[in-house]
Amino acid sequence: MSSSAEQKTTSFWSTLQKSTLTEASFEYGLKRPTDADYQLPEDSDFLRGVTFNGPNGPYKSSRQVSRLRSRTVYSLKCCSDISTEEFYPMNDRDARYIHMGWPAPSELPTGPMDAMYRGPKSPPTVDNLVSRRMVVHRWTISCRVEDLEPVNEFTKAIEEALKEPNATDQHEALRDIFAAWGEMVPLCAVIGASLAATGTLGSKQTLTGDSATFRPPDRGPDVMQMIDRSLDITGNFERRFESRIQGGSPDIFSKSGFNPWLTNVADFDNCWTWEVVKVNRGVPIIDILPSELRDQCARLLSQPNALWRTPAVGAAFPFAFDGAALGVKDIKKIDIWYNGALVQDISFVYTDGAVSGPYGFGKANKISDSFVLARGEFITDVFIWPYNGTIPAIQFIKNTTQISPRYGASSGWGEPIISTAGGSALLGLSGSFNTAQLQQLQESSVIDVKSDDYRAIATSSVGYGNGTMFNDYRFLGHPPTSRISAIEYRNTTQAIARFQASGNSTRDGNPIKETTPMRGTDAGNTDTWNLEEDEFITQVSGRYNGTAIYRLEFTTSKGITKRMGQEFGEWFTVLPPKAGMVLYYMCGKTVGYIQTLTFVWGARPLKDTE
Repeated sequence: MSSSAEQKTTSFWSTLQKSTLTEASFEYGLKRPTDADYQLPEDSDFLRGVTFNGPNGPYKSSRQVSRLRSRTVYSLKCCSDISTEEFYPMNDRDARYIHMGWPAPSELPTGPMDAMYRGPKSPPTVDNLVSRRMVVHRWTISCRVEDLEPVNEFTKAIEEALKEPNATDQHEALRDIFAAWGEMVPLCAVIGASLAATGTLGSKQTLTGDSATFRPPDRGPDVMQMIDRSLDITGNFERRFESRIQGGSPDIFSKSGFNPWLTNVADFDNCWTWEVVKVNRGVPIIDILPSELRDQCARLLSQPNALWRTPAVGAAFPFAFDGAALGVKDIKKIDIWYNGALVQDISFVYTDGAVSGPYGFGKANKISDSFVLARGEFITDVFIWPYNGTIPAIQFIKNTTQISPRYGASSGWGEPIISTAGGSALLGLSGSFNTAQLQQLQESSVIDVKSDDYRAIATSSVGYGNGTMFNDYRFLGHPPTSRISAIEYRNTTQAIARFQASGNSTRDGNPIKETTPMRGTDAGNTDTWNLEEDEFITQVSGRYNGTAIYRLEFTTSKGITKRMGQEFGEWFTVLPPKAGMVLYYMCGKTVGYIQTLTFVWGARPLKDTE
């Protein structure tokens, strides 16, 4: 720290030392070990949990999760210290913990969310991360886990979660609880106020630079500059993580500056503004539960997450990257590099800051697009178009039924492979690559995170061609309840063209009808075939030759067969691979007529109330 900053701190040392403890101060303050008349306030943030695994974590819960047991004797000391700390985090996740005053994850016991999502820790970053904090110590508090007990509402929430009918539902209920109540609680902490700034430095940068250039035009808002100056940071962050004021009165800092803010913090009459600003020791939130509930949670969290890997598609090379290497995590966004012919690279960004990829092309090139997931969203299906050792195109479906754009080619060879684990959440993609493109992909999914209204699927493909790709999933309305209700087609004895499928579905009692664009635009008169409400297509036969499908025959659950097209080419028949499946939707390729079709079979539509 520079001499100017030291003088600034020293000038307030006497103020801190002269602060006296008044009865009014203790009205808002902490319990004095020798004085039974005063207790920790019920709304103290020391009694609230902290969540680490959200996209913006760590953050303190707004709910009080614990309280001190009666007759508890805990260590509480008044102090008048100021410390300046400087840390060099290994990765973004460590930086988030340290910035908030918590130890790095490796120095803490495993939290419940980490127990659910076991896997390797976040890898070190190549960035030069640094965090500087000034901590004003006004109280230190230390207790044992036995000194804390959960509030009744938290205990009841855990009891209800453990009543869920199976482990998957119990896991999901606990996830929601930890998101709301927190994952860890402090045991040993400093209460007071702090200033913090965290970011990355360039290879030749330092936090302390030339004070003459302290205020370049692009440095940022005045408050950010005020925090930097108070921390003796006159250099520039290459990438700023965050600047933060905790405790005290931030409005005084922003309006009047550092000195009035510190004077206000030093006054015990303002102790109601103090917060937990540094945690030296914490425990998982389940440790404060009664022993029986704690043991039940521990047993449930110790069960391994089941991972599902689909068959690999593309070139048969050894894998060069593993989609499950970082452990079980929630995806925040998927970055894609592609051109009009193929997928060049891919990267997964997770909510805890971990990143998998890019692997080759993307390291030196700008991202083409990103598919962003909101809280609670996950990927259930991945459409992959492989061909001749390349991945021409890829497309994703969320559990909300939202479908991404198709990234890569809009036409070309190769039929779609739908990688799915029955509605389970995509964890990542494994595969191989070269410097120009992806060559092979395999899906990894988490079995115990699953969409409730997912319809199991299977596919059958016929035909050959390099025309314009189409995917009718986008026109299902509400996919869980959707059924094919009508097909319009060219009624001449020629290749199949002017083909459109209509689907009926319902959502929240509201009927939805969607019709696909015309598949194959060659001229000709059309007819429409309507299916009854309880009628489903259960078999498809037909003929194809070269790069054209000439005939289609759809057989329904009522034994009716609808024929269209021309008697020419090689005969085919496709049936659903599992009993009870029906034709769900179609993908394929067209020119003026249909060249290829991929029939997607699915479980029968769900009722709208299911």
